Amino acid sequence: MERHVYGGVNAAVAGLIPTDRRRVLDLGCGDGSFGRWLKQQGSDWVTGVTIQDEEARRAASGLDEVICTDLDRWNPVGEHYDGVVASHVLEHLADPASLLQRLKGVVVPGGWVVVALPNALFWRQRLEFLSGRFQYSKGGIMDATHLRFFDWSTAHHLVDQNGWRVEAALADGGLPGSRFFGSWRDSMDRWACRVWPAGFGFQFVFRARLQAS
Repeated sequence: MERHVYGGVNAAVAGLIPTDRRRVLDLGCGDGSFGRWLKQQGSDWVTGVTIQDEEARRAASGLDEVICTDLDRWNPVGEHYDGVVASHVLEHLADPASLLQRLKGVVVPGGWVVVALPNALFWRQRLEFLSGRFQYSKGGIMDATHLRFFDWSTAHHLVDQNGWRVEAALADGGLPGSRFFGSWRDSMDRWACRVWPAGFGFQFVFRARLQAS
């Protein structure tokens, strides 16, 4: 299957990155765009991990280290990081919980992980299901490379286990038709995602801290 080269900075993820980010591990680093943003924000060292050769080649120009490997099989050892970014990567794995467990070995005491997951029950996708359509696509919530699907509660449970404890959680999305509210749009979107995160959030973003052993 032809793979898409991912890039860009996920603003919702960026908003939850802590200030202790001197050394960061970026899983599913894509072309390195988010890692380069971290460097601009003061990170001294960013290691990117991707399964794609082309993404690794592009990311190498801006990151300190790039590892090309399958995260389902990777056993991270040796290095220690202040935190880990896993933005829209865990849903591509057969066993994301196992990876979260393994990451405990490369994060400093009190270190963090920021995870973003697509919402399989986003309101627009619910309408697709109600219409009897379960159709995979190239990218998006129903990306054909997704192996796991999450809603608000199962996403929270995935992150808030395996030795981690969620300290911040948000649904990023909006109210249908909010563009007609003009200057009130952002406020309406935030209100909608607080009231019904399971339906109005197209992605869920969590920050969790490593629990003391």
